[in-house]
Amino acid sequence: MSSTDNITHVMKVVQVNILAPQIIQLLLKPEHPIAYTSGDYIMLGFDTEELKPFSIANAPREDGLIECHIRKQADSEWMKKLFAIKAGETLVMQGPKAQMSLKPAHEAIIFVAGGTGFAPMRALLVESLRQNIQVPITFYWGARSPQELYMHDWLIDLTQKEGHIEYVPVISDETEQWQGETGLVHQTVLKQHPSLTHATVYMCGPWPMIQVAKQAFLDAGLPEEKLTH
Repeated sequence: MSSTDNITHVMKVVQVNILAPQIIQLLLKPEHPIAYTSGDYIMLGFDTEELKPFSIANAPREDGLIECHIRKQADSEWMKKLFAIKAGETLVMQGPKAQMSLKPAHEAIIFVAGGTGFAPMRALLVESLRQNIQVPITFYWGARSPQELYMHDWLIDLTQKEGHIEYVPVISDETEQWQGETGLVHQTVLKQHPSLTHATVYMCGPWPMIQVAKQAFLDAGLPEEKLTH
């Protein structure tokens, strides 16, 4: 851990956008420019007494803003307060802290995101574009309902511009009007990639999903050193 990890920064809220019924996007401007790496996370809160971890949802931006995608938790007063925050108000932050990073790519890359686990996966995907990585990339995003695929159009646009990127959305619950893949996201990965011997996998989502998916991927031949979560 570096000595800068626990320095507290004041963050001005520049924008609050509703991404889905229970998910917001915060764009935060630090008082001084902060360097971070794609895949890092921050500790965020109203004071240093209670800080919660959130992944940074983008590669480093030219405007210096830090972007987070946050899901509301039921029965959390802290979260209710965060969801009421408005542009112009301030929060405090510690970090950024290392969570995962993009490795040199020689084989196909598979990103697996569950819910707002999309945030760091998106950061790594954008980083792959910055580094001009051209190996085949498949981005799987599992959500409960189509509304929770809150950057669906962005990903579709990206795949139309970048021929080496494929996007596979997967819906688990509200599937009536849904024409695409359904069920659990990791099962869709395995249906389309029965062998993972020659792939590199990055994964982020709810902890139960990670545990089940990790074992399933290793059973499908994924070398453990090629799994980042």
